[in-house]
Amino acid sequence: MATHVEIPVRTTGSSFRAVARPRRIGAGVGIGLVGALFMAAPLVIYDWVNSAHAALELPMAVTGWLFGLDRFVQNGYHWWPIVIGAVLLIAYWMVSGLAFERLVDGAFAVRSLAGSLATGFAWGITGFVTFWYVLLAIARDGAPFRATAVSSAFVAPNWVWILGFVAAGLASGLTYFALRRRAAS
Repeated sequence: MATHVEIPVRTTGSSFRAVARPRRIGAGVGIGLVGALFMAAPLVIYDWVNSAHAALELPMAVTGWLFGLDRFVQNGYHWWPIVIGAVLLIAYWMVSGLAFERLVDGAFAVRSLAGSLATGFAWGITGFVTFWYVLLAIARDGAPFRATAVSSAFVAPNWVWILGFVAAGLASGLTYFALRRRAAS
């Protein structure tokens, strides 16, 4: 006569999924912040090297896009728009990192470096398309992020934005893979 019942437990094979929710949230936020650094780097470098631009136009552009173009200066610095824009960019990328972590670990269960990088690349391209053609179209046709009929002032040309988003996606994929390996050991 049996004294106990065994219930089979199906494991997914992903050690990163078994990590407690606070650690997964921390991983997502970390992935997003690393992605933010790699996204901002080409934009800040382009603006810093180009004499017609100021290095910190990116955070000013966020504030100008949301609250009016008078908060954006193409070749100068307004500090409160820079601080507000930087906080908003950080929040955007933290949410993006959380979504990336959930998508890669939850939906796709990516386990390899190549898979992480491929997913990151696709995430970067998708992020650019969503940002450029959906989000920016909401207000002022994307000014001051891109040159428009409303304003000729812009942060950087399209190729710099594409480079930034692809770099962010690849960095996000690589960070996910590194964090997953660390959780497995």
